[in-house]
Amino acid sequence: MRVQDSPRGTNPALKNAFYSVTRELDSSLPLSRAVVDLFGCDIPWVLMANNKEEKKEKARKLSAVFSIAWLSPFVTLPFSNRFAMKYVGKLTNKFWSNNHKAIHISNEFLKNSDDMMNGLRELAKKTTRGPLETLYNKVTKSSYKQEIDVDALLKSCGGDKEKLRNKLIKSKNAVLFSDCIFTFGTIGSFVFLNNEITSKESGQKGFSAELSMADKAVIEKRAQEYERNKRIKFAAYGGLVALASFGLSLASYGALISKSGSKFISKLKDRAKNFDYVEGIYMKRLPLVTGSLVSQVGYMLASRNNTEKKDNAIRYGLSDAVFFGGDLALASLLYNASDKLFKTNLTKNQDGKNSLLKKTKSIKEIINEVEAGKIKPKNKIIASSVFWFNLAVIAVSMGYIIPKFVNRMIKKDVQKDATLGTQKFISPKTNLDNFLNKKRTQ
Repeated sequence: MRVQDSPRGTNPALKNAFYSVTRELDSSLPLSRAVVDLFGCDIPWVLMANNKEEKKEKARKLSAVFSIAWLSPFVTLPFSNRFAMKYVGKLTNKFWSNNHKAIHISNEFLKNSDDMMNGLRELAKKTTRGPLETLYNKVTKSSYKQEIDVDALLKSCGGDKEKLRNKLIKSKNAVLFSDCIFTFGTIGSFVFLNNEITSKESGQKGFSAELSMADKAVIEKRAQEYERNKRIKFAAYGGLVALASFGLSLASYGALISKSGSKFISKLKDRAKNFDYVEGIYMKRLPLVTGSLVSQVGYMLASRNNTEKKDNAIRYGLSDAVFFGGDLALASLLYNASDKLFKTNLTKNQDGKNSLLKKTKSIKEIINEVEAGKIKPKNKIIASSVFWFNLAVIAVSMGYIIPKFVNRMIKKDVQKDATLGTQKFISPKTNLDNFLNKKRTQ
């Protein structure tokens, strides 16, 4: 970042750090989603819970989901990548060989062997030593080659470039499948476990948000259907996770391996880069959206009554709609308005099309263009401001407005059943006895 872009009185290091953080969050959907989930959904949802038991339940879920979805990839995926390259693709002899980072190559380069070789050569120039390699080097005091040795990879396949391509695809696919099974499976399954923990701690069954709103009998009656079928629902969720994970890996693997020239396979092959992991860690938007939807099916299956189903549908349905589409639409509108009002260059040229929603440039693209002198410094200032405004809008709407509405809905549902409880929950025999007794007294 150029120092002269910083306004007088501003610490250049702080300003550079601000743009670096903004660029990283914008370029990584999982990172930006993690920030919004933590500060815009999870923490506010815990604070706005209806009672102590719901607070504890939501706090447990926050800790588990945040650890599994957002923190564990930094630990599990570097090991998964190494395991896949050594034992699945059999492309490395040593577990700590830096050649495992060849798995970071984008599927965009794996359409044919010549593109793959070019991609590997480019990747080799950018490879750096990560924290795991540095730690290993210090502990073992051994030499550790930092760069990818493309020739050694090719040699492991007898010099056959097509064989190397197939092995890389196979290795990448193994990581995608195992990560989807682990991540989707554990996130959705934890909700069932969380229900059991709440039940044991509170001494009663039912939706935790309702525990302080009506008598125990009313709350437990509302959860009867879930209690009867929870094992079947848990098994159904496991099947869905397996199906979704297999479907994602098959789409990616099948398209790249297939020699068919059909239009469908060609389009799928062109979109194979959407199944990549950025730097071998960050999941792309397509598998992330799929995982989010699958996990939410788990939340719905683990809902203890219809009110909790509505709660989950509203919270997570709107969350996904806003984050996986609404943020792009809002950014496009604001970028388009900025281009017209402030003569910036934040949207991509669409051959003279005057559409309201235009494709936007990434923060990284905008900063690179500013540093290259192609556009004015105000572009990165406005673009970064729009990015943080977007996150703020999502955080406020999801963290505070939605819970207020949902809590009101829960109270209304419970009060309705509590008022009608004597008619709705009493058995037909008891109702008949009451009717006969009433007739006798008359």
